[in-house]
Amino acid sequence: MNADPSSESVDTSGRDRFTRNVLASWAGYGVFVVAGFVLPRFIDRHVGQTALGVWDFAWSLVSYFSLAQVGIGSSVNTYVARYRAEGDIVGLRCAVSSVSCLQLLAAGLVLLLTIVATGTVPALMSRSLGGHLTDARWVVALLGAGLAVQMAFDAFNGVITGCHRWDLHNGLNAGGYAITVVIMVTAIALGGGLRSLAMANFCGMAATELVRAILAHRVCPVLRVRWEYARWSQARPMLAFGGKTLIQTLSRLLLYQANNLVVVSYLGAGALALYARPNSLIRHAQTFVNKFAFILTPTASSLRARGDDDGLRRLALDAARFSAFLALPMVLILAILGDPILRLWMGPRYAQGLVLAILAIGHLAALTQQALLNVLTGVNAHGRPALVNLIASVCGLGLVLWLVGLRSAGLPGAAAAIALPLTLANGIYVPIYSCRQLRMPLSRYIRQAWLEPLACVAPFGLCLIAARLAGQERPWQALAWLAGGALLLGFVYWQRVLPARLKQELLARVYPSTAKRVIAPAAQPGDVH
Repeated sequence: MNADPSSESVDTSGRDRFTRNVLASWAGYGVFVVAGFVLPRFIDRHVGQTALGVWDFAWSLVSYFSLAQVGIGSSVNTYVARYRAEGDIVGLRCAVSSVSCLQLLAAGLVLLLTIVATGTVPALMSRSLGGHLTDARWVVALLGAGLAVQMAFDAFNGVITGCHRWDLHNGLNAGGYAITVVIMVTAIALGGGLRSLAMANFCGMAATELVRAILAHRVCPVLRVRWEYARWSQARPMLAFGGKTLIQTLSRLLLYQANNLVVVSYLGAGALALYARPNSLIRHAQTFVNKFAFILTPTASSLRARGDDDGLRRLALDAARFSAFLALPMVLILAILGDPILRLWMGPRYAQGLVLAILAIGHLAALTQQALLNVLTGVNAHGRPALVNLIASVCGLGLVLWLVGLRSAGLPGAAAAIALPLTLANGIYVPIYSCRQLRMPLSRYIRQAWLEPLACVAPFGLCLIAARLAGQERPWQALAWLAGGALLLGFVYWQRVLPARLKQELLARVYPSTAKRVIAPAAQPGDVH
């Protein structure tokens, strides 16, 4: 990459790397998907269901410590992308240096919170944690220390993604996590327990962050992180930007992690292990969509810096449409085939198909609106949606306390307490607000981002229902329905979803002489590149 951000040879919007970045993001996340299936099963089989619940509890608790950075880390890639588009090297250095100083303070606060939590919180929940109280303390301590290291280096994460090098970002995350998981699995196989898992996780996170700092300086040669570049005048607007993201982070913590803590408090660590597995499948679906949506934030920031509002609207519409095409098949699979998936993955004890169906349907609106939210983040207009989601999360916390604590609704009640607030906030408010901010007709948005994807995916959903009805009595017929649905969905997506340029590239590799004749050069409505 040219060291001069203003060089005309560099597309500072990142659109020339868009398809490559998305594919690299998905490929890298494949490591996390595989590990997400292997590691919980391995812990359950070798350490026990209760120990798995303790591991989930510790992560839920430590997740709250991320609030210490007040969301400022999320502003780095937006400001790096903006300053590169404007050719402002000094502004770039000041932005990264200012955030780095604040991140070091936040990391120190996380260490302090970790010490307090290690000594007090697990002891307060000794009944729910059973005989794993000492292990819980060690796990909380090591996970908190790992989060502190990650927070101290978080600004370099924003530098890499602000330069639109999502391939390096995801490659590093995937490679570091793969090595960490191999060490964790080896430790368990050799007779280790939760402490060994937590230590392996800490070492893996520390090594990954050191490599990230080196890569950031390679990707952005003009980067200098020094005390003399730190400016309060630069940090103040970035804190304001991050504060909006902090609200969104807080809403997620209240909706998910507080929900988990209520489950472990009323139903025990074993029940949390059962409940966390459907949630983990939903989290994989969220991350798969987010890997596409996150790339939009620095791109939207670059387009706004250039004053290209038409390009910004096209980006938002195409991205929203593509998000729906991504989310709908995953939601249908989890909602319709959730029970056999959980049974095959973790065994009969974990078959919580109803819980997974409630969570999947409840996340549909959030998944399909994620692209719009990231575009709004790129133009610094994400405050109100974050506030609405926070209000919805507070309502969800009250709902789970009522359903699980007072009405004894169990795990389905906990799932409903997540699904209902998400649907109301993201299915109604976010589309209306986004269209107003970006000056798009709401009817056009609904038609492109909802109606067309629904019509295209409906036949696939019918095939899934037929496969589920065939069930275990006619397994070959069920497999035939699944295969037919997958082929039908693939054909529809080839015709309606894949960008023309990508189809040309794919066909050129298989049929070089016919690629240009088969695919017209005109871009399709969803041609985001």
